[in-house]
Amino acid sequence: MENPDLLSEKGELLAGSEPELLALGQSLRSIRKQKGLTLRDIESDSQGRWKAVVIGSYERGDRALTLKKAVALARYYNVPLDQLLGLSQASSSQSGALSINLVALRRSSTQLPAALTRFAQEICRRRSDWNGEMLSLRTSDRAFLAIILDINEESLDRWLNENELLLSVPTT
Repeated sequence: MENPDLLSEKGELLAGSEPELLALGQSLRSIRKQKGLTLRDIESDSQGRWKAVVIGSYERGDRALTLKKAVALARYYNVPLDQLLGLSQASSSQSGALSINLVALRRSSTQLPAALTRFAQEICRRRSDWNGEMLSLRTSDRAFLAIILDINEESLDRWLNENELLLSVPTT
């Protein structure tokens, strides 16, 4: 989105059919779905600040998104602005066979290995994945995680499931 023609004099991202705008809409929709939100959820959760029809229009590229609104929407979703705009990739787009529920990891009442939490935090940091709710594991992540937990890779899925940390990979 380095093309200055995509911004109006008011700082709006111009609607149209350019590939960049389609990517922006896909990014908005992907983040909303990663958060497990429907358009109605957003309207309800934001107490009407964000209307479902408006968010849907942004996602389809039918409506201009000002920079000010993009910043506010990034704050609402709790993601960096570059991720919201589709300028960087979140780890969820680089799908893995397993996804760890980071919310459950933080809230766990059992004594989970501290190394597991440090591992998840470091992977999120390195991938600039600020969604904070799930972590998709790559093949290499699985091997390291099994080593950290002192189990074999074949037992990893079961261990994560038994500790209520396993999520299915969302489909978008």
